[in-house]
Amino acid sequence: MAEAQAASAPPVPDLEQAFEVFNELSERLTVAYGQLESRVATLSEQLADSRRDRQHERAQKEHLADQLGVLLEALPAAVVLVDMRDRVDRFNPAAEQLFPSLAWGRRWTEVKSEVVAAEPGPGDWQLRDGRRVSVSQRPLNDRGQILVVVDMTEQRRLQERAERQDRLSAMGEMAAQLAHQIRTPLSTSVLYAGQLAKGSLNGIQRQQFSEKLLDSLRHTETLVREMLAFSRGGNFTATPMLLDDALHTALAALQPRLRQLRAGVHLRLDGAECRQIVGNVDALAGAFSNLIDNALNHGGEGVTITISARCDGDDALLLSIEDDGPGIDAAVLPRIFDPFFTTRERGTGLGLAVVQAVVLEHGGALRARRADSGGARFDILLPTLAARELAHSTARKFL
Repeated sequence: MAEAQAASAPPVPDLEQAFEVFNELSERLTVAYGQLESRVATLSEQLADSRRDRQHERAQKEHLADQLGVLLEALPAAVVLVDMRDRVDRFNPAAEQLFPSLAWGRRWTEVKSEVVAAEPGPGDWQLRDGRRVSVSQRPLNDRGQILVVVDMTEQRRLQERAERQDRLSAMGEMAAQLAHQIRTPLSTSVLYAGQLAKGSLNGIQRQQFSEKLLDSLRHTETLVREMLAFSRGGNFTATPMLLDDALHTALAALQPRLRQLRAGVHLRLDGAECRQIVGNVDALAGAFSNLIDNALNHGGEGVTITISARCDGDDALLLSIEDDGPGIDAAVLPRIFDPFFTTRERGTGLGLAVVQAVVLEHGGALRARRADSGGARFDILLPTLAARELAHSTARKFL
């Protein structure tokens, strides 16, 4: 029986090997557990750091939201947030003052229709109570839009008052200048009339004083006529017309002076399709007469005047009046269109101002410069008949 028990017991080397394997696995498990504990500790620390960062970030966002909320409440401009469904999502007290029916969840289009009477221009609203506001709209990606509305009523009132004061100041200055311009020929006329009233004058003296009196009165009449033309500006009826008609009218009226000064006139009229414009023949003829007369006054005897016309792009006509006279002094060039500015002793200083007023009222632009020949050159840009509605943009492009 003892032999049987000895046969069933495992050999000693096998037990020792088993214990070695067990010990090795235990050591591995111990190391792995230690690594796992270290990893868990690291992850816990990282998680805690992440939690603290999120809490700090949330606190910062809440602080920023509070600041933005305070700023929104304090803004003098009305701010309205509208979601993608056209529902009012948020607004500030200034918005409530401008839009009394404003409420969370209401359709913005309904609120707007109750308050806004008209929209004279983009971003310009007129409210039913008479106030004018400026509106700026910005999209909020897929969250709707934000509207900033500023009450411009007081600012517009102050601006209109300033403009009215400027107009009154300009009228006063113009009246003073006109009185100054009229005083000299009027005083001269009174002097000559007083001489004529004397009975001691002979026939020749009476004729001389009469001619001088008439000359002074004509100068006064010219000054008043040009002043009226300048003040009226574009007070005329515009109809479809051919530019050639105004040019020929101006040249026909100036034929006596042209012959007297033996002046030469060269016409170079190209672009027949562009010479069809919308305007007033008499007003343009008067403006062209002033420019040609200006060339005669400064160019003197034998001056050559070149009048050319051509298309400028598809929507404008460029008319140039050029002479070979002494030209325009660079020092006075910026002022030649100012009312009452003149370099001639008996000039009224209104001729070129009238030209500019007429051209602007025709939707065009006027520019003066020194010609390549050394003389004076005036360029007039006018919108064609086909592009009359683009007159203002044409003038901006030219300038």
